[in-house]
Amino acid sequence: HSGIRPLCLPGAGSEALRLQLSMDPSRAGEFRLALRDMSGHRSVFIAEFDLRSVQYEVKSPRCHEMRLSAPPHDSVSFNFRCDREAEEWATVVMSSLREAHRDGKAGHAPVAAAAVAADALSSPSLPLTGEISPSSLYQPDQGWVSLPAEGLCLELSRAIEAGDAQAAAQHAAALARQKAALTVQLSEKNYADGEINLCVVVEDVSSSACVTVKVFPYMTVAALKQQVFFEYGFHPRVQRWVIGQCLCTEPRSLASYGVQKDGDTAYLYLISARQARITRQLFQQDLEGALLAPPIPPGNGPASQEWRGYSTLPSRLQTEWACPSCTFINKPSRPGCEICATARP
Repeated sequence: HSGIRPLCLPGAGSEALRLQLSMDPSRAGEFRLALRDMSGHRSVFIAEFDLRSVQYEVKSPRCHEMRLSAPPHDSVSFNFRCDREAEEWATVVMSSLREAHRDGKAGHAPVAAAAVAADALSSPSLPLTGEISPSSLYQPDQGWVSLPAEGLCLELSRAIEAGDAQAAAQHAAALARQKAALTVQLSEKNYADGEINLCVVVEDVSSSACVTVKVFPYMTVAALKQQVFFEYGFHPRVQRWVIGQCLCTEPRSLASYGVQKDGDTAYLYLISARQARITRQLFQQDLEGALLAPPIPPGNGPASQEWRGYSTLPSRLQTEWACPSCTFINKPSRPGCEICATARP
């Protein structure tokens, strides 16, 4: 584009540069995108932009470009280390761009977190998954003897629940000596009793809506994705969840993101099936698998939901609709095409 020129910044091309997205809590909807120099054991801001004055475009899976809306239309290209990091960053930036460009109408709460860094989005989550291998248990008269892993983990759980730090340390040491991979999670009785109503703000490239979904706080994000897939037809790979100002990871529970009571809010962003690399055949196979899975608890189907449409959402229809671009038959609740993201007619 002849009207666009590269913006020369100090430290350009250095791997020590970090992107940071932030929001002023006192000024809802005002987001800023900053570039930090992390070299030399220091953190220095070398450039900062008002998100309302820029345009952000995904050029390739790992290359994004930001342009200033006003002349002289300077541009900055960002190259990420991996596809996943780039995709997660784009999810946050695009949603924040939509929020920043809203007219500030009532009911549109800010979505992006204050001071959300790109490197923080790609940081590892808590080690909540894995398998348990055989280990041993200490007996006063025999020392360390062989014990089935399940039994040892049960003893560890009981010791922790009873507050017996010495016994818990012994059992944990036994597992550590065997380098056992563990699944560590709280028991369901540590969470609020029964289902709660989660307020979910759903957005894609063309529409937005708010829906109330019944969930259990101990559910994992992966289980929530499957539930939404089963009920609304949104494939898990097109779902991007933001709860408590965090981009959610599948192994963690909803409670770990602060979901504990009726009315807590979550944000669901839907990317296109093409961007998620989902073919129609794969979609149908996974949908059939979801239908064969154990049934979702009753009372949580589309008919029981309370829909509150935003001004950008077409009125809800009770029948399936065909995409005018690819002819795919979409569920009634789908605001945009599941396959190609074309706006609902």
